[in-house]
Amino acid sequence: MKKMLAFVLALAMIMTCSLALADRLDDILAAGKLTIATSPDWPPYEYYDDNNNVVGTDVLMVKWMAEQLGVELEIKEMSFDACLAAVGMKNVDLVVAGLTYDESRLNAMELTGIYWNEGDQGLIVKKGEGAKYNSAAAFDGKLVAAQNGTNQQIMVEEQLTGATCKPVTTIPDGVTMVKSGRVDALAVPKTVYDSIIAQNDDLEVAEFAFDFEGGNYIASVKGEDKLTAKIQELIDQINAEGLYQKWVDEINLGK
Repeated sequence: MKKMLAFVLALAMIMTCSLALADRLDDILAAGKLTIATSPDWPPYEYYDDNNNVVGTDVLMVKWMAEQLGVELEIKEMSFDACLAAVGMKNVDLVVAGLTYDESRLNAMELTGIYWNEGDQGLIVKKGEGAKYNSAAAFDGKLVAAQNGTNQQIMVEEQLTGATCKPVTTIPDGVTMVKSGRVDALAVPKTVYDSIIAQNDDLEVAEFAFDFEGGNYIASVKGEDKLTAKIQELIDQINAEGLYQKWVDEINLGK
């Protein structure tokens, strides 16, 4: 009986160790599903189409990634700050949401290299007001919106020191606030403001642009080095083959 008990305990220890050695990439492949969190209010990266489907350049990318891994894709829609919390709590595999680099995020998640350089970071204002906002000082005393938890919020707080930052949950909320005069400007990257301006002829881009270098990253669960390395391998292929530009063209041309 004691030998049997010892055997059972030893077997339990082996199984426990095996589970401890398992990693998230293996779990994804075994389950046949990759789960990502995104905030679908950031066109052309991720947004709702007329049929309320989540589409965009990032969506085309993660669909391609899932195909390369041979798994299904599950997209969980939530606010941007909720996306960051979800990966921090290991509720999703990845966050793909036009994410820019922030060193403080490394405490809660892994970040890949850049998969897309989104260009200048600027501000949307009412039509006819772009020229007057030609410097950081021009925003002194102004109310400037930025999506909560984003790099744009950090840039408003650090580079427009005379302005007051108004965090918003979604980009459409910020656009509406600019149009109604509840805020004076909305901070967004070039790829996003190009999309917004194309759909709102009563808005334009301020002459001032933030001091910014960088691009978009993917966040994965902290400590999951094997998963992060695999996603980076796919990003390297995307960059080498110019795939993201093809997805941008596909969205912009409405194909």
